Amino acid sequence: MRNSYFINNFTSKLITSSTIICIFLALIGNDFYLNILAFSGILSFGIMHGANDLLLIKEVSENYNFKLQFLYYVIMVGGFFLFFYNIPILALITFVLLSSYHFGEHQWTLFEKIENYFIKTFYFFYGLTIFSLLFYFNIAEVSEIIFDITTIQLSKNFFFYLLVSSLLMSFINSLLLFSKIKNQLITQIILLALLIITFKTCGLIWSFAIYFVFWHSLPSIKEQTIFIYGKAEKESIKNYFKKAFLYWLLSIIVLIITYYLFKSNQDKLISIFFSFLAAITFPHTFVVSKIKKPS
Repeated sequence: MRNSYFINNFTSKLITSSTIICIFLALIGNDFYLNILAFSGILSFGIMHGANDLLLIKEVSENYNFKLQFLYYVIMVGGFFLFFYNIPILALITFVLLSSYHFGEHQWTLFEKIENYFIKTFYFFYGLTIFSLLFYFNIAEVSEIIFDITTIQLSKNFFFYLLVSSLLMSFINSLLLFSKIKNQLITQIILLALLIITFKTCGLIWSFAIYFVFWHSLPSIKEQTIFIYGKAEKESIKNYFKKAFLYWLLSIIVLIITYYLFKSNQDKLISIFFSFLAAITFPHTFVVSKIKKPS
């Protein structure tokens, strides 16, 4: 009964159906047009899913001051972007580590929240496994981006050992926490297999967009809508997007300004784009972690 619930869940259907369609598009489509679709999805739903962080903070804070929270948030985003720009290798490591926990936590709380302090370790290694799979199946492109950001050239062995170690740690933690995760284990294994097929079949940008938009952002928007409004119906989702629009627009404007400032470095535009995503992901990770706590 529990497994059928997960499989019949709207989020599972959204992930599986959209991913299969995107894999088909990758097999017949042109990379140029796929990248346009990918960036469109990331810049719309991808950024939008983090645009209501201040509203989420309001829901979980006892003493909420909008002006003060907005200032803190802008400082965090701007500070992390400068961090990325000035100390790229350390910032990149920080981004991957934080995002690993964020993605792992999101993936395993799509269907139910788990009450266990040590589950956080499992979330981290599972999220790192997602990153490792994406990196391993797109080594050439990932190496180029990392080199553009850090001037460090990583070997193929690095990505192989990262994947093996993250998979091993995820497996060990899953055994230790089996009683806590067993209800959705079959569903998550099926989804992981689908993710592997996706990363192996599709290019880096298209793969990342599939995961970031359909696996992460859209389910997160639904989850946040329920957290804020108590339900995810047409009117509440509409209100979510209306509330998020101003901050989303501000993020796009900042990205355009950044593009204009660095437009002479055409070869680094993808690196700058991912640096921008890293900057806005940094505070979002902490905000979402608060709403993920079991009630």
